[in-house]
Amino acid sequence: MVKAALKPLYQKQEVNKDEYTDINRDVSRLLYDKVGDAGGLADQTNRDWWQKVASDEVESAVKALRAAQVVPTVAS
Repeated sequence: MVKAALKPLYQKQEVNKDEYTDINRDVSRLLYDKVGDAGGLADQTNRDWWQKVASDEVESAVKALRAAQVVPTVAS
């Protein structure tokens, strides 16, 4: 699920290899904690919902990464 959300960003070079790895690991762990077990992914409706959650979490992680990369300017 996380891989499906991250792959297009990686292919467009919006995230590099290290960022991809970090986001994949962090979001996957978050989802494992939330889902609990594979029973939460048993039907297609639940899978679709969790895919949206994964996509939203990836988007949030990328935005946070970009915000952290912004260097504040100092007024003269």
